[in-house]
Amino acid sequence: MLPSKQVKQLALGSFVATTAGVLFATALQAQSAAGRWLSIQRTSGNVVAVVGRRQTAQVGTRLSAVGHGLITGNRSSAHLAVDDGIGTVAIAQNTQITIQRLSVLSDGAKITVIDVPQGQARLQVRRFTNPNSRLELHTPSGVAAVRGTEFGVSVDEEGQTNVATLEGQVEASAQNVSVPVDAGMVSIIHPGEPPTAARTLDRELDIQWHIYEWREDHFYMAGRIDAANSLLAMGEDVAVSRSGHFAQKLYLTSRNQPVMLSVQNAVGESRTHRILPWLSND
Repeated sequence: MLPSKQVKQLALGSFVATTAGVLFATALQAQSAAGRWLSIQRTSGNVVAVVGRRQTAQVGTRLSAVGHGLITGNRSSAHLAVDDGIGTVAIAQNTQITIQRLSVLSDGAKITVIDVPQGQARLQVRRFTNPNSRLELHTPSGVAAVRGTEFGVSVDEEGQTNVATLEGQVEASAQNVSVPVDAGMVSIIHPGEPPTAARTLDRELDIQWHIYEWREDHFYMAGRIDAANSLLAMGEDVAVSRSGHFAQKLYLTSRNQPVMLSVQNAVGESRTHRILPWLSND
């Protein structure tokens, strides 16, 4: 189950309110346009589509209005297409996305804004033919904007956003500061802070162990991963500090039960680590 978190709403600051009720309705309608949608291509596990009401996601379902979205559960995923071949979106487990804007400007430019309050998403976006077209991912701590590339974002429970690029360039923005993230690089956005300078994306996905051992009724482990990566233990998220350090207690059914860990970066690449608890490394 996803933790309960309030979804950040896209500000409609460009609309001048003279008659609040009328202009709010007009602004909301302007966020979506006919012929714009995200279509579910495939799903795995527990995936819920929010299209006016919550329902089990089905292949072919279209998310076409503001507020439509998708929620993936533990060990679940989904793959979506962005209308007429603009690109694709791969949604990892424990992720929520919500459409904030799907519009077409008077010059034909397409504006796509997707909110990602938590989880991980990877996008492949073709280069736009209209220079005014844009695609943005909004998270609790910042914005990742792109015009044509392959990139990913991950957002943890505290709102830390990691923006990584495989091809092309993405712009990570927060607190009125924008940082270019070129291919093979990653930037971190902490809530309330500007993006960090882009650095090399970790694709080794290793764990530097400090200790792991049995302690009375639980298995204890502590170590460090790259601070822009996320860590799962037995399929559950593990809290990681800003420096990449973690310490976790696991209550296992047996001392002979192997511990499965997964390190994942912002573009969704992952590496599995298997620990045998009866072999301490202290």
